[in-house]
This record gives sequence, C-alpha cells and structure tokens, in this order.
Amino acid sequence: MAAVLNNIKQSIAHVETAAVPKVAKAAETPVEIANAFVNKMQAALLQKDIKAIVALFREDGWWRDILLRTKDIAGHLEQFGVPNITDLKVVQENEAALVPVNDEVTWVSAFLSYETPVARGRGFIRLRESSPGRGDWLAYTFFTTLWEIKGHEEFAYERRPLGTFHGEQAMRTNWLERRQEAIKFQNSDPTVLIVGGGQNGLMLAARLQVLGIPTLIVEKNPRIGDSWRNRYHTLCLHDPVWADHFPYIRYPESWPIYTPKDKIANWMEHYADLMELNVWLESTIDANPTFDETTKKWSVTVQRAGHQPRKMEVSQLVLASGFSGEPRMPNFPQDEYKGTFTHSSRHKGGRGWEGKKAVVVGCCNSGHDIAADLYENGADVTIVQRSSTYVMSSKYGIPGLLNGYYQEGGPPLDSADIMLTSLPIDLLNEYHIEATKQIAEKDKEILDGLKAVGFKLNPYPGGLFIKYFRDGGGYYIDVGASKLIADRKIKIKQGKQITKLTKDGVLFEDGVELKADIVVAATGYASMRTTVARVISEDVAKRMGQCWGADAQGEIPGVWRNSGVDHFYLMCGNMFQARCFSKHVALQIQMQELGLGKSVYPAYKDGNDQRF
Repeated sequence: MAAVLNNIKQSIAHVETAAVPKVAKAAETPVEIANAFVNKMQAALLQKDIKAIVALFREDGWWRDILLRTKDIAGHLEQFGVPNITDLKVVQENEAALVPVNDEVTWVSAFLSYETPVARGRGFIRLRESSPGRGDWLAYTFFTTLWEIKGHEEFAYERRPLGTFHGEQAMRTNWLERRQEAIKFQNSDPTVLIVGGGQNGLMLAARLQVLGIPTLIVEKNPRIGDSWRNRYHTLCLHDPVWADHFPYIRYPESWPIYTPKDKIANWMEHYADLMELNVWLESTIDANPTFDETTKKWSVTVQRAGHQPRKMEVSQLVLASGFSGEPRMPNFPQDEYKGTFTHSSRHKGGRGWEGKKAVVVGCCNSGHDIAADLYENGADVTIVQRSSTYVMSSKYGIPGLLNGYYQEGGPPLDSADIMLTSLPIDLLNEYHIEATKQIAEKDKEILDGLKAVGFKLNPYPGGLFIKYFRDGGGYYIDVGASKLIADRKIKIKQGKQITKLTKDGVLFEDGVELKADIVVAATGYASMRTTVARVISEDVAKRMGQCWGADAQGEIPGVWRNSGVDHFYLMCGNMFQARCFSKHVALQIQMQELGLGKSVYPAYKDGNDQRF
C-alpha cells in the first residue's frame, strides 16, 4: 500500500492512518457515537487539518465519494485541498445503529448531511473501534456525495410545478398542447441528447427533466420498451422488485418480485409518459458528430422516421444503449450449416422447435434461460460450456446479497441506495467472500448435481456482484435450468472448442459432432466501446478510457462519470445502477451547464483491460 496521504482520495478513496487518537470517555448510544465522530471530523475539515482528518480513520478505513466537488476528479487532499464541507451532521438519528456484522466485526452506522458553498450533500458512516472495547470509534467507511446544487434544486416537493397559469392569459394553451410543443424542439435544441430509450436513458432523462434541463431521447425502436419486448420469449429480470424501482415513481405494492420482459417494457412506456420525457421514436443519429472546442457543443444530425433530418447543437451527448456492446458472434466457420443459426439477442423463443435438436453455445444467464425454454417446448437440447461458470440460485443468492438493503419492509429506497453505494467495491468484495461461501453451502445440492454431470463451476470468491463488476458476465443466477442439467434433461458438452458448423450440426475439436436444427450463440457481447464506435465514432471510441472492470482504485471506470471525452457520457447497467448513478450523471451535467467546474478525466482511471 502507498503512503498515508497518497491514499486519501476526494472521489473514491482508501485512507490509511498512522495514528489512533485516544478517547477519554466512550459514548454510549449509536447516535452519541456518531455525533462525537462527526463533530471531530467537522472541526478537522474546517481547520483544513489533514493530519487530524487522517487520524479519524482506521488503518483499513476508506473515504468514498462520488461527487464531492465541482469537478469529477480523484485527487489527494494534499494535492487538491480539503473540501469546504460545513454543517456536517447526523440525520435520521432513529436509524443510527450498532450493527453486529459477524463474530469479529461490529460497527456503528449513521446517515449524514453536509453543505459546501454551492451544494448540499448526503453521506453515510460506518465506525469501528481500533480494537474491541477501546471506545475510539473511527471511520471504517466515510461516504459523501453531492445531492443538490443550491438555488437549482429539483422541481419537486415544495418546488413542484403549478401545472397551469392562473389569471388572465390571451390564447391560453392547455397542458397537452404545451407537451406536444415541447417534444418538437421546434424553436430550440435540447441541452442534452440521449441516444437510447432503455432504463438508463429514461432514468437519466427523468433526473434531468426534474432539474429543468431540456433533454431529448432518440430511440431506434417504434415503442419505448421494445429493447426488452424483442428479447427471448421467457426473459424475466433476475433482480428483485425492491432493487429495481425507477426514480420518482415506484412500482405498485402488488408488482411481482421478478418482472417479465413485456411487463417492464410496458412500465417504461408509461414511465416516459408520466414523467413527461421528450422522446423521438424510430430515430437514430448520424455517425461522426463533431465537437466544437470553442462553443463546447456537439453538432449532431438526427434521422427521424417521417421527418426531415434535424441538425442540432447540444451541450451534452449521452450514449445510453446499455452495458452490452455489439453481439459477440463466434468465429468458427459457419458457411456449411443449413439450419438456423442466431445470436441470443435475436432469438425469439423455443416455440416451434418441438421434436427438433437444439445446441446452445454459451453457459451464462441467457444460455441457461434459452436452453430451458427450448427444452420446455419439446426440443432435444445440449448446452455447450466452453470454460466455467459461476452459479448461484436465485432462491438463496439474491436474499443473501441484498437483504438489509432491498427486501420487503426494508429501508427507504434512498437510504438503501446510499448504504449500498457507500461501500467501495474492493471492500464489498471482502464481505461478499463470506456471503458467497454461505450461499454455496445452501446451494450445495444443486452445485454437486452440476459437477456430477461434468458442468465446470467457477468458484468465484467475491460472488455474483463482483463477477459482474469485474468481468461483466460469466455467471448464471439459477431459476431452474441447473436442475434440468443436473437431471440430464438438458445435456452438457463441456470444455471442448467448436471446430465449425457442419451441414447439419456442430463439430468439436475432439471429433464429436452434435446434430442440430438450431444453434443459438449465447456468446455475450463485446465491450460497449464497439457500440460507441458504430453509433458515435471511431475517434470517440479510441479516445475514451476503459469503460468497465476496475481502475487503480478498484472502481468501475468510464461509465457514470467523465468518459475521457469532453461532454460525452456513458449510461449503462441494471435497474439499480441506472437509478443510483443517473442521479450523479445528472448532477455532473448540471454543474457543467452552471459553469461550476470543468470535468477532468483523472489518470488513475486509465486501465489496460483489453476486454473493455
């Protein structure tokens, strides 16, 4: 580990301490412990006393921040200065708690609020003693994030719009007429242009709409939600309802735990309408938009079905086409094959394949779901596993990772989001190692069954979330296909590479040929950089930094923050990530538009992971 002061980060930080202060008298309740710590931290911040700040952290303590200052830069306190935090205090005092994490670890947790000269922020602390019983509660995690800009808060609650105009007004228009006019952008260009109308585009647009920032979504499909409707027949979300709410509008209490694809598609369509989002359907942008370094605006041409091309000058360009890039097709020869060969992204479902032979190449979520669907529709199915797969059950895995955050009767959504995002990914990994072991013990029967038929498990120590954060895939959340494989109802071909597709089947390197009427390549997707290259430009794709995996601080680089290209952002991820990080992307955009700071791409975000 590096020296103490070189590890205190403004943005996502790991802090090592060299000294432990002595505490004369230990506080008694969680609120008292939290308040005592906060008072010391506030005093040290006001005095710009780096040594005193450092002394308030454990040796293994972390300071994690998402948007503390007016520019997105990870810097050291010594280099960039101590942030001007004032009015730091414990809030929601009834939720301050003494949390026995395991036999060895107990911490005090509490929610915080604070102010800077231009903004208000929120935070969360976890305090631990330097040694059991010492009474010197020090920061294990100290989380801060900007929440709103003073004078530019969301148009919500006491700032909600009136909805009409009272008093005399000539040629009065009603709400519907005003909405129809706003969507046209006839006399002005949007400030923000978002390419993609899935969950990421919609949630970011909603955040910007409520901040009063003119925003337009261009979506290639005929309807909002088609990106989900057009997926395979049986697709359901693997994340539970409690983690998947959209900003401002929550699902009804009767919403199913796991949302079917067509249901979430319809929800997105209604959400766009209710949140008054400006969407142009059946629309795309021309490749190679240009950025003017003087005006700091992108020149973009939008192609919209039934309309003339529209050239726009926009301040911010956002690609929200999802985590996945272009479909990754296998490179084995396919020309001889006379059957149906398709990528999982284009596979519509198992109906019509009764009595036919199917081979599914790829052994992660989509591969398992598609194989199970084909089997249930009467096909003779073999799934091809070329390497290994991390497997956990939905029954035990999802509660094992999300309980305490997202569950029935759990914390308020904003609180849960702050609690989970307050954990640095490297620290989350440490705690998920034990959780992953416990999940595997509960899943022992099905895991043993898989191993017995030759399925190769990947015992990934950090489990599902860390596998997703670090690799972007390589896992299966079991909702039934594992038992079909263990029971040999779905056959497994493991560890052998495919040589080619023959006229009527799949030939492997060991000489085995499997006959197949349909071959589905559930082989995943390339980096989102490939979509940037196709939709935006090769130049932007080359200039971007790494856009997933891990940076030098263990965090996910490139997305939800400065991408390495000025005024260009990437929005991607599941529903939870879209909800949480759309807040921070919207704030970054708002601060740029208000002239509160230049977004800077920090060197530590550079990575060498060629996958991303």
